[in-house]
Amino acid sequence: MSKLTGVTGLNRRKSVKESLETKNPQEKTPPFPPRRNITTGTSPLPLRLTENDRADLNLWLEALEAESGKNITAAKLFRGLISMRDKINTKALIRAINDVT
Repeated sequence: MSKLTGVTGLNRRKSVKESLETKNPQEKTPPFPPRRNITTGTSPLPLRLTENDRADLNLWLEALEAESGKNITAAKLFRGLISMRDKINTKALIRAINDVT
């Protein structure tokens, strides 16, 4: 077997770590940028829907995607609804919730 030559990922990581250790603690910079999207680290929210409700949700998402021209997921829809909570008529919302349950 011939010996492999070149830089491997492990060797690169060791060299970055060694170069960071030689610097002052105040000058240390992480070798990788920080994670930007922190919402993916949270546990998922269980959402139980009947088949009819799931189909209605998908139809609503398709209509929103067609109107906006962008990909809209159920999570984006719920985030939008949460941000609009002050503008939603609470009594009408409670009436609608009681009608479907």
